[in-house]
Amino acid sequence: MNPPFTPGRVLLLLAFYAALFLVISMHRTPVTKAEMRTFLLLAVGGAVAAIVANYLLFRLGVMSFLPWPNNILHSVLWIGIGFPLLFLGIRHHHSVVVQFLLFVTFSLIVKYAEQLLFGTWEKDNFFGILQGNFAYILGWATVDGLYPVLIPAGLRLAGRVIPGLVLA
Repeated sequence: MNPPFTPGRVLLLLAFYAALFLVISMHRTPVTKAEMRTFLLLAVGGAVAAIVANYLLFRLGVMSFLPWPNNILHSVLWIGIGFPLLFLGIRHHHSVVVQFLLFVTFSLIVKYAEQLLFGTWEKDNFFGILQGNFAYILGWATVDGLYPVLIPAGLRLAGRVIPGLVLA
């Protein structure tokens, strides 16, 4: 049985996200005016895509169900805000390998925090190939690590139709 989504547990998760945002902010200044349109595109696009993808991947049987409160908090705060902040802060300062490792590491930390608080991320295999809960969480964290690899290409494509984007 999953632990309940109590206000106290949700507040703990919010405090945890705030602490991660503090750590991320130590690597950069706030989002600049020039970056704001890019940040908003990544935030809104990422949050919506994550909410939908998490549910569809559950329906396909490759992801455990994230209860809606967890899915929304995770997708909006972590994928929607945390990922763009991290990406915009490190994209010019670290190699793509280091960026990949930072995204994987932060994602591992977030997934385990959510698992401890809410009992989510509990599936016992990653796409039926790698077995065990650690493989499941590491597999999805590795997928998250592809963000700094894929987003520059996505921004270049979006920049063709959306003026004012800061192309990575």
